[in-house]
Amino acid sequence: MTRNERRRWWVKPKKHIALVFITITMMLQFQIKGCVETEMIGLLQLKSYLKNLLDAEEEEGLSILKSWTHHNDDCCLWERVKCSDANAISGHVIDLSLDRLIPVAFESQTRTLNLSLLHSFPQLQSLNLSWNWFTNLSDHVLGYKSFGRLEKLTTIDFSDNMFDNSIVPFLSAATSVRNLHLESNYMEGVFPPQELANMTNLRVLHLKDNSFSFLSVQGLTDFRELEVLDLSFNGVNGSEATSNRFSTAKLKTLDLSFNPFSDISQLKGLESLRELLVLILRGNKFNHTLFTHVLKDLKKLQELDLSDNGFTNLDLGRGLVIPTSLQVLDFKRNRLSLTHEGYLGICRLMKLRELDLSSNALTSLPSCLGNLTHLRTLDLSNNQLNGNLSSFVSGLPTVLEYLSLLDNNFNGSFLFNSLVNQTRLTVFKLSSKVGVIQVQTESSWAPLFQLKMLHLSNCNLGSTMPVFLVHQHDLCFVDLSYNKLTGTFPTWLVKNNTRLQTILLNGNSLTKLQLPMLVHGLQVLDISSNMIYDSIQEDIGMVFPNLRFMNFSSNQFQGPIPSSIGQMKSLQVLDMSSNGLYGQLPNMFLSGCYSLRVLKLSNNQLHGKIFPKHANLTGLVGLFLDGNNFTGSLEEGLLKSKNLTLLDISDNRFSGMLPRWIGRMSWLSYLYMSGNQLKGPFPFQQQSPWVEVMDISHNSFSGLIPRNVNFPSLRELRLQNNEFMGSVPGNLFNAAGLEVLDLRNNNFSGKILNTIDQTSKLRILLLRNNSFRTYIPGKICQLSEVGLLDLSHNQFRGPIPSCFSKMSFGAEQNNGTMSLVADFDFSDITFLQHCHYASHLNLDDGVRNGYQPKPATVVDFLTKSRYEAYQGDILRYMHGLDLSSNELSGEIPIEIGDLENIRSLDLSSNRLTGSIPDSIQKLKGLESLDLSNNKLYGSIPPMLADLNSLGYFNISYNNLSGEIPFKGHLVTFDERSYIGNADLCGLPTNKNCISQRVPEPPSVPTQAKEEDNEEEGDVIDMVWFYWTCVAVYIATSLALFAFLCIDTRWSREWFYRVDLCVHHLLRFKRSSICN
Repeated sequence: MTRNERRRWWVKPKKHIALVFITITMMLQFQIKGCVETEMIGLLQLKSYLKNLLDAEEEEGLSILKSWTHHNDDCCLWERVKCSDANAISGHVIDLSLDRLIPVAFESQTRTLNLSLLHSFPQLQSLNLSWNWFTNLSDHVLGYKSFGRLEKLTTIDFSDNMFDNSIVPFLSAATSVRNLHLESNYMEGVFPPQELANMTNLRVLHLKDNSFSFLSVQGLTDFRELEVLDLSFNGVNGSEATSNRFSTAKLKTLDLSFNPFSDISQLKGLESLRELLVLILRGNKFNHTLFTHVLKDLKKLQELDLSDNGFTNLDLGRGLVIPTSLQVLDFKRNRLSLTHEGYLGICRLMKLRELDLSSNALTSLPSCLGNLTHLRTLDLSNNQLNGNLSSFVSGLPTVLEYLSLLDNNFNGSFLFNSLVNQTRLTVFKLSSKVGVIQVQTESSWAPLFQLKMLHLSNCNLGSTMPVFLVHQHDLCFVDLSYNKLTGTFPTWLVKNNTRLQTILLNGNSLTKLQLPMLVHGLQVLDISSNMIYDSIQEDIGMVFPNLRFMNFSSNQFQGPIPSSIGQMKSLQVLDMSSNGLYGQLPNMFLSGCYSLRVLKLSNNQLHGKIFPKHANLTGLVGLFLDGNNFTGSLEEGLLKSKNLTLLDISDNRFSGMLPRWIGRMSWLSYLYMSGNQLKGPFPFQQQSPWVEVMDISHNSFSGLIPRNVNFPSLRELRLQNNEFMGSVPGNLFNAAGLEVLDLRNNNFSGKILNTIDQTSKLRILLLRNNSFRTYIPGKICQLSEVGLLDLSHNQFRGPIPSCFSKMSFGAEQNNGTMSLVADFDFSDITFLQHCHYASHLNLDDGVRNGYQPKPATVVDFLTKSRYEAYQGDILRYMHGLDLSSNELSGEIPIEIGDLENIRSLDLSSNRLTGSIPDSIQKLKGLESLDLSNNKLYGSIPPMLADLNSLGYFNISYNNLSGEIPFKGHLVTFDERSYIGNADLCGLPTNKNCISQRVPEPPSVPTQAKEEDNEEEGDVIDMVWFYWTCVAVYIATSLALFAFLCIDTRWSREWFYRVDLCVHHLLRFKRSSICN
């Protein structure tokens, strides 16, 4: 055998061996990928159980855990499931992330989690069931010992459910758990509950946003391994008076923020936490520094958060004692107003690396901060700082990386060259609240630092961009808003900074949008409130395919919406409102932007139909199409937007009836459809649990409102200017949060407010111009928080209820908690995820769109003889009562003077008698008073002249007499305010009071007799009316008869037509008989 033959003989078997080895390896790999069959069955049972918790409507519109099916045998590949990587034939389930599967439930709804369904997963290590609104746990086999079967379980997340203390016995069996999350539940009482003593392995315990009110020292000693404890937002207001409190020696992080701590005695025992590194006392009620004495023994403390308290100074002589080991100090949102001596307590912390003094009342610049040689983060924003800004900046530590001077009182110039020593600077923010900062740079200056974030809003940059930006190539965020910049969009800035994610140029005077030639990864682009004209470039979607936020509003753009926007697959917010755009919505846009959450196209000239079947805006939450020329009706493409919360199609040309499915959109909370041509019955025929604001005014809806309609979350309902009729269902007033009800200009009748109670929050009730013909119900006085009440132009009769004095109309019992604001925003849409400055402080560097699409309720109310629109917080101060144009009788109750905060009072065009009550003089804030067209008599109270806020005054067409008190504020009104009162004299009329005799007020019997005569006179007038009608009928018939008796061409034509008609009738009769 030759050498080559021997070599071939040896290589051939080696190839076979390698092939066999590879085959076996691949077979093992494929086998490992499977999951245990019993665990797969357990997952399917768990899915079935969760689906049964859904209502029928929710189950129809919501499909959960789609990949959990028999068709996919490998449950390790299912969504929300993780399996072990052990070297076994099958992987075990070790992680279940089942958060946010089930929609929110009402507090009265019960949802039970059956723990026995988890026993199929013995290797389970992490369980997340947060945001599912469970109320309790159960296990009919093992009971409280259920968690004991899961010996490998280390993490439980039950946050954002509705659990109460009933789950504690179940948790006591989970002895292996190290991380426990119970935030935002309904647990209360003493912390910790005794049953948790068995959880000795706990290292992380989060109990934020519960209702614990007392701390048990003895209970805390059981958690020997605990390192992180979060008791924020609990309302803890007491504990055992012992020095052993907080004796868990290993505790490193303690969060007691937003509890009502205020005194040093409430923190005794804190000094025993020798290993404590982080202490968070944010949002308490501390207002002096004496309490910091308990911190002196915390030698290892590195981070201290005292933000959102009430500190006013840092008195070195009395109290500020902070360990010198401190590296992070947060004092934001207090009331600090420090002098040079006050800053010394901070400047001695030589290890300090991060300092936040924002949102205080600081006025002087802290020059001693230059001694903190390790300081890398400094936030002085939102104060009242002034002085030589350039000198202060140049003296700061050279290692500074983050400097925020936003929203202060700086004025004058700032030289960018003063930053020459800050070679590590990556974030710089500067703006002024009161003046304009003149930012200047030398054209030849090239800074040594490379900024990542630059915020220079409301600085006077002139017409051109800062020159030093040419040397910046690592920018991620740029805000140059409100700087009077002119010219073309800075394309070069986008080209030079390939990592640029956000550019904000709103509020300038740019006139042209020119896009770069290359594709860029920009995510946020805001050029709103400029003067850019012409059309939007068609290729914008190809140039900026990664845009997530795009605001082109309040410009002068013309032309259609570019269809290439449909290529922006990540776009979440698009605002092109208040331009001159026209045309239809592009099909590519409607089908391609499936990530879009906010679409605002208000106040343009767009037309056509909206949302055909191929529309695919599945992520849409807010849709604003108001102020356009859209026609037709809502099409079914809108049904794909299952999460739609706000829909505004007001002020368009939509017509026809609303589709029935509009009432089945489960998440719809804000509905605005006013100013269209819609018709048909009330659009919601059943319970709509999430509707908060409904405005379908100024349409042609008609018919009755169903008696069983139910809106438990309703805050504002506007039905004015429609054709509704019948009674107002009492169920409408059952909504606990109802604040605004506007039913004006319809044909409602019957009784109203029969179901109102004292807990009503109704703030605005407008019933003008309907057909109510009853007495004003006494229950109306239970509207203790009402501010605007309009019952005018109905047929209410009887006296004015004296209990009106119990209604607030701005009285002190109105605590101002009512929002009157549709606080619907999208502030959770944040950006700069890859451009965040790393800090232990809670810095607000995220770019939030700040959307508040419907910022406030707007109400038009008739006052001073004209309609005025009141919006937002102004409604808190506008209080009015309008009972005009009814059939009210009797005297004006003297209790009307108890409405001391009312600003508009209109009782005109009724049948009120008696004199003007002197108590009206107490209405010092009254701006409009109309008592005209009644039967008031007597003299005008002289004290009315002291109503200095009065801007409209009308008492015309009454029976008033005597001399007009023409003095004080009444001199501002002319004789038109008094006409129709024959016995009034003096200025501003031309009648002399010397010859005038004041007539005696009519006696009660005489007055009653006159009213009876008046009613009798009304009956006689009706009789004469009937006789007149009969006489006219007879006279007309005789005249016609006489005319036909005269032989004229017209009479012959008349008889001919009659004969012809009779002939045709006879022929029709004969033909019918023959048939």
